[in-house]
Amino acid sequence: MSLQLLVFVLLAQFDWGISSPQNAKPVTVISTWPFTKATDAAWEVLSQSIYINGEQITSTAVNAVVAGCSQAEEDRTITSVGYGCSPDEEGHTTLDAMVIDGDTMNVGAVAAMPYIRQAAQVAREVLCTTKHSLIVGIKATEFAMSRGYQKQSLDTPESIELWNKWKAANCQPNYREPSTWIPDPQTQCGPYGPKWTDVQQNYELIYPPPSHFNSGYYYHVAQYQTGDRPEGTVDEDHHDTIGMIAIDAYGSMAVGLSTSGAIHKIPGRVGDTPIPGSGGYVDSEVGGAVGTGDGDVLMRFSLSFQAVSYMRNGISPEDACAMSLKSVKQTEKWSGALVALNATGHYGAACVGFGKFQFALRSENTGNSSIVLTVDCK
Repeated sequence: MSLQLLVFVLLAQFDWGISSPQNAKPVTVISTWPFTKATDAAWEVLSQSIYINGEQITSTAVNAVVAGCSQAEEDRTITSVGYGCSPDEEGHTTLDAMVIDGDTMNVGAVAAMPYIRQAAQVAREVLCTTKHSLIVGIKATEFAMSRGYQKQSLDTPESIELWNKWKAANCQPNYREPSTWIPDPQTQCGPYGPKWTDVQQNYELIYPPPSHFNSGYYYHVAQYQTGDRPEGTVDEDHHDTIGMIAIDAYGSMAVGLSTSGAIHKIPGRVGDTPIPGSGGYVDSEVGGAVGTGDGDVLMRFSLSFQAVSYMRNGISPEDACAMSLKSVKQTEKWSGALVALNATGHYGAACVGFGKFQFALRSENTGNSSIVLTVDCK
């Protein structure tokens, strides 16, 4: 094999940088929650290099965030990332993941994907091998299998036990608006059906006359959308999405995210994790941001995009996170957090509803391992 062909294969297969880094950048990895094993895994990738004709070529931020998220997906001490976590109403686990390249702004993501355990890696496959940004459901599984991934159950004895306990507690909590379903989802399990069965009544609900806009139906729906969220699903002791940001030696940035989503969710539900600008966003010239928490609330406000936009205008990462979270129009109890890293290596975080929020950091200044930092929520 010629040297030129060898270089081509390495670049295509491993996404190595194409030249030696000039004016070395502040190589950094940061993630939501105290997932230090994940940040260490990402750091190990960023530290790898090969030599071709005496020239050092290092790995990239995209590879790093995929490695970090993949570690979390396999770590069975993490209870909401990867297989065997967060069973839905039917008792099954599905996965969401996203990778964004901050140089090209290209995105690869999968959502509500069953049967494939390597969600972050499949998101990278979408990024690197297709002209799409997001593939969902069983078709994401079929896509992954076409790329050589093995079909496996995502359910485990532990996740099945969680589901059985939830069923024994009359399927509480859940995400259904009680005024619109029978049987009452506040007291009973499904299967559920619409509370209104008359055809004309259903038609009027879909295409309501003006007199119906003040009806009890619309009042209850509006109240739910701005009211309390199901409690006990995400907090400082029950971690949610892993969101990771990396800067490599070339100054290129990437974000990666992975989650098994909200526990007891309605099957097919997708949160903020695989949505660009919502779960995460990055521009190598500015910085990146990732979120965690109640994705159904967070995805309405494009918080990661907001945080990067604030940093673009010179706002510090910490203030960018805090200002973005303040834009959430949710008057009742909810929880969420943002972590941001700018292109110069400065970082920050802010949170709402958790009490406190921890995140992991690895850089040249942290020594031989990652550190955990804590912020108090406003």
